Amino acid sequence: MRNINQIIPIETEILKWARKRLNLEIAEVAHKIGKKPSEVTNWENGKSLPSLAQLEELAYDVYKIPLATFFLSEVPQEPKINQQFRTIPDSEIDNLPPAFIISVKEGQYYQAVLRELFDNKNPVPNPLFKAIGRVENTSLQKVADTIREKLLISLEIQSSFKDSTEAFKYYRNALETSGIFVFQQTLKTICRGYSLYDSEFPIIVVNSSEISDTGKNFTLFHEFCHLLHATGGISNEFTYQSTNNIEVICNKLASLILVDTHELLDELKLKQIDPKQVSDLQLGIISKKFRVSKEVILRKLLDLDLTTQKFYLEKRKEWLSSLPLRKKSKGGNHFNIKLSKLGYNYSSIVLRNMYSGKISKYQASEYLNTKINYLPVIEKLVFK
Repeated sequence: MRNINQIIPIETEILKWARKRLNLEIAEVAHKIGKKPSEVTNWENGKSLPSLAQLEELAYDVYKIPLATFFLSEVPQEPKINQQFRTIPDSEIDNLPPAFIISVKEGQYYQAVLRELFDNKNPVPNPLFKAIGRVENTSLQKVADTIREKLLISLEIQSSFKDSTEAFKYYRNALETSGIFVFQQTLKTICRGYSLYDSEFPIIVVNSSEISDTGKNFTLFHEFCHLLHATGGISNEFTYQSTNNIEVICNKLASLILVDTHELLDELKLKQIDPKQVSDLQLGIISKKFRVSKEVILRKLLDLDLTTQKFYLEKRKEWLSSLPLRKKSKGGNHFNIKLSKLGYNYSSIVLRNMYSGKISKYQASEYLNTKINYLPVIEKLVFK
């Protein structure tokens, strides 16, 4: 029988590393575990040591790391988070909340799983992000046309979607079929999503709390563009308004992929809409046709010099002020929510590797973040 009050010698530098990697202050850690800041400080300075029970609480509830990490002989080597997000200033990186950093670590874990399951080689021959590569401002229309063609996106298909949720499922599957895995995580108001680059297994993570799936769709392709530049990105208010060259290109390319220029101009002409005097109602009609938000349409008009920056910013501010902070959870089946976050493609790959004997049931449950006895439920939903 283990003694949870047992004091086990550990490297105090690992305690400091675990806290600092999440941008946490000592006072925040102390509050989370119901201790005085001075006690946490003493642990980190080696004046006293936490008990086994306290180490478990720190590992699982606060730092989100395996308990065994505390018993390593030296600090683990991890890539610095700013190496992933090269377009984001260090001042912004230093202020990223712990929940976001934990999410990034989780995303990196999924990348490691994919590398293991596919023996470090993307399963898609010549994946789209490699085939296209870095894009420049002068060739965006041509690149967007190629992407729409490869991903089978057309106005006919877009207008056939029942709603933006169906559109998101289509775009997500199209990107995954092209070699990029897409996950969803609850990021609340931290950001709309982000991407993590890897030469074989880049991923996109979308905020499941996003107010609407039209926002998710723009995030998907904005982050896809970051991956074309062999770097990760973060979709938030800072990046959407940034004058950084890559951010500007990503905004424009996402708009071009979701709304074909020629088809938009045809719609304006057909409906006799003057873009310089466009109303909310007219923007709503066009956005419904393309299954995007009114903001995406207005941004597109701005890119085409068919409206003014002043009008765009005024409307954007108006729309943002009328939206709730985030989507309210409707509850739902726990396993359906899990599959929505992991994705059916990722989940099916894990299960098929289990069937083939490449991984054990225990590993499959770890990769799907579920208990072994729940695997049959996941299987039934994935292969229904």
